[in-house]
Amino acid sequence: MNFFWKLYFSIMAITLTCFSVGGYMLIQTSFDNSFEREVEAVYQENDILVNSLTLELLPHLEELTIKGGTFQERLDLLKNLVSNMTVETFNGNVSFCIRAENGDVVYQNDTFNDDHKLFDKISQNERGYIVQKDKEHYKLQSLRIFSLNGTKLYFENARDISELFLNRENQFGTLFYYTIILLLASGAVIFAVTRWLVSPIKKLSKATKGVADGHLIVPVVVSSEDEIGQLTKDFNTMTERLSTTMKELHEAVERQEVFVGNFAHELKTPLTSIIGYGDMLRSKRLNEEEVIGYSNLIVEEGRRLEAMSMKLLELIVLKKQDFKMYWVTAETFFQGIVDTVDLLMKEQQIEFIIEIEPGKLYIEPDLMKTVCLNLLDNARKAVGQNGKVYLRGKVLATGYQFVVKDNGCGIAATELSKIKEAFYMVDKSRSRSAGGAGLGLAICEQIIELHHASINFESVLGQGTTVTVVLEGVKVDEV
Repeated sequence: MNFFWKLYFSIMAITLTCFSVGGYMLIQTSFDNSFEREVEAVYQENDILVNSLTLELLPHLEELTIKGGTFQERLDLLKNLVSNMTVETFNGNVSFCIRAENGDVVYQNDTFNDDHKLFDKISQNERGYIVQKDKEHYKLQSLRIFSLNGTKLYFENARDISELFLNRENQFGTLFYYTIILLLASGAVIFAVTRWLVSPIKKLSKATKGVADGHLIVPVVVSSEDEIGQLTKDFNTMTERLSTTMKELHEAVERQEVFVGNFAHELKTPLTSIIGYGDMLRSKRLNEEEVIGYSNLIVEEGRRLEAMSMKLLELIVLKKQDFKMYWVTAETFFQGIVDTVDLLMKEQQIEFIIEIEPGKLYIEPDLMKTVCLNLLDNARKAVGQNGKVYLRGKVLATGYQFVVKDNGCGIAATELSKIKEAFYMVDKSRSRSAGGAGLGLAICEQIIELHHASINFESVLGQGTTVTVVLEGVKVDEV
């Protein structure tokens, strides 16, 4: 049996017991009080009748005594005199009996029991009562001793109290009837109250099962300030800490996955350049100056990849935010980017137009180069063969701006707001075939935020895309 039914039946049992016992005691107390009043009434009736009979019969008995009458003659006279008398009250005729000292009936106007139980209960100068039951009728019989002209007699009267017992039986029946009604009514109320009391426990149980099954941890609503409410608060605190721990673990795993994806993504463009330059060294006859130039490019790209891998690890996995920034001339910075992507542009017969205004940039070169290479790589993939890609840079009053523009396929307005999400690709089939993983712009966004810079995307479907980045920078002669 679960806790709900235990609590329900316990409250029902307590309610039923209290109501039944309380009702019984109330009825029995009322009955006892009424019975005591009946006893007092039958005693008063007994006293009144004895006094009345004494006043009525005493002169006749005194006359017989003077004449020398015997005890038996006095009893016979008493019997004759009483038999001619009628005793009435507001309740009708009174049932009474006069007995001799030995208990024999001298006179009775009703049927009285001849057993001596009542005699055994009293002694001289005392009186008593007894309840006699005859089928469905109850009589309260009172007995007392009195003396009439020296003759010791017993006077017994009876009072019908059947109605008193009948009322008690009716009240017990009513109590049983209302107990059934209370049981039904209180059963519904107690069911609702018990359900209300147990509902927080059920919610806690459901939430606990959800946590055990690995579902989303949702705080349980605290609906009271009692012990269950405190338990709910403690549970929410526990689940909040558990959720935080799980979130941290999930984020750590996700950062590792993003790092691997980003690193693989960032390797593609430099590796393609390295492979291209290496292939030229291997397959073409070059003069010494060209060999040295291409070799330097390969070494520089290799070193950049090594530095970039560590910085991406620190940025994505370790969440490092305090990278050291440098002042770098715009010509030097963008020339390194052009050297990396120029070979790829030529292979796809893309017209690569470069317009860089002299200036200085306050950046982390390896990370910002990652941004530029991502933007140019996206532009290259968007235009295909015989397209145009522009790289323009100019000094602004508030910093240095560079723009990457292409005349490629463009991006729909509905997709434009999603392109910076990790693993999101506008054209998944084309991006996969081109070597994309949907990670480039997500990492670019992080690097831009690290530099306190801004990036803006504008695109028209079928016409091309323009990406504008504004960095901290100045003219050459201002630094």
